[in-house]
Amino acid sequence: MDLDAIDRFAAVTGDRSPLHIDAAFATSRGFAGRVAHGALLVGYVSQLVGMVLPGRNALLLGVNMAFVAPVIAGTRVTIAGVVDQVSDAVRSAVLKIEARDEAGAVVARGKATIGFTQEVAAHG
Repeated sequence: MDLDAIDRFAAVTGDRSPLHIDAAFATSRGFAGRVAHGALLVGYVSQLVGMVLPGRNALLLGVNMAFVAPVIAGTRVTIAGVVDQVSDAVRSAVLKIEARDEAGAVVARGKATIGFTQEVAAHG
């Protein structure tokens, strides 16, 4: 997790907990360094939905995430989603989400519910 991303997230949200912004404090609490915000990981889930799965026509309706292990600043994290359910009737889908660190260990998992948008014809 990029230090700049953590700093920008702290600035935008106001969550300046010393676990996130002070390496000495985080290590004094038993962590290997600054800990990324869990909500920052959720932000990357939003990026996955809005840009990749399914992308342009997606609307993130809900996310339920469990944070299995802390993500230490500087750790590379990969977010992946797999379609679990699709409902054509209500134009939605559920994705199973996993976040893994560079060693392949799961650091977060959950589900994202997405809706599908469509272009509305202009009325003239």
